[in-house]
Amino acid sequence: MKVHLIANMYPSKEHPNYGVFVENTEKILAQAGATFDRTVVTKQSSSIGKLLAYGSHFFRIIGKSIFRKYDVTYVHYATHNSIPVLIAKKLNKNLVIYTNVHGSDVVPEFKKREKYQPYVKRLLEVSDTVITPSAYYKQLVLKKYGLTNRIEIFPSGGINKETFYEKDPQHAYQELNLDTSYKYIGFVGRIDRGKGWDVYLKAANILKQEGRLNNHKLLFIGDGLEKEAFDEMVDSYGLREVLVHFPLLSQQKLNSVYNSMEIFCFPTMREGESLGLVGLEAMACGTPVIGSRMAGLLDYMENGRNGFFFEPGSAEELAGSIITYMDLSEEAKQVIKAGAQKTAASYEVDAIKPRLTKIFSV
Repeated sequence: MKVHLIANMYPSKEHPNYGVFVENTEKILAQAGATFDRTVVTKQSSSIGKLLAYGSHFFRIIGKSIFRKYDVTYVHYATHNSIPVLIAKKLNKNLVIYTNVHGSDVVPEFKKREKYQPYVKRLLEVSDTVITPSAYYKQLVLKKYGLTNRIEIFPSGGINKETFYEKDPQHAYQELNLDTSYKYIGFVGRIDRGKGWDVYLKAANILKQEGRLNNHKLLFIGDGLEKEAFDEMVDSYGLREVLVHFPLLSQQKLNSVYNSMEIFCFPTMREGESLGLVGLEAMACGTPVIGSRMAGLLDYMENGRNGFFFEPGSAEELAGSIITYMDLSEEAKQVIKAGAQKTAASYEVDAIKPRLTKIFSV
């Protein structure tokens, strides 16, 4: 099977984590015997570079679709690729399209991207197969677009057990130069609207007021458009001394991050959180998740078994769930850690490979 892989996010040497889930799906299909012709965009460091990259991307999609023969055109992210793929389909009616939606392409995070929704809808309608990361997202896509074509579920490339696994916390602390006399309450995500970074900080402030941060610190990994507001909130709550902040880290370093955490907080408020791989990455390292009762988390979180739910946006409930976990016996904590690892195991690459190969019938 020859596959034309189209994606506006793909890893590069400079940015190895950018769109790594796209590369992971490619590797799974390649191992099953598929061959690939890539038309992808890597992360650009300037606006001009981005403009040129997308311009070239647009025309290469159309040109390859007309003059080369593929068994499947596999599109990752509907928004940025919809217009050229739709043009290609009009020029080559035999094009077999599989479109993998991921999140913001179906639920735009910015108003300016709403204008692409008619094209997204049309691309999904003409796709032979639509792939969603979770059962939750499949239902959202069905409801929003009223599709009647084939919709399959594949969890965004899954978890690589060679990258995310449990290891000695002391080694993880050393790699990150963390103070070993503290335990850490963690967050991994962009400092952007809807990601819940503010809920996390408000919950941390509640913990501080109740004297629950004496033996704990905050471990925060992320950067984003709302960094200035983040810093203002950290300082207004007096959390600077208990905050350890890394802007960006490699996946290998993220393994140490998760292994350094006693608890992973996932306070998303995004309807477009199609799966939430960071939660599964934490679980693979044996770290329980305290997450919002919504979106893709509903697919894999079980309250009291592999972590705890709280109502989206409620810093009080998040703080309460953190305290609940802190107060558990060591035996009870180990049961939840084991539940987290069992959940993550069902999302490991080896476990989910058959789903993707069956979708493509490789």
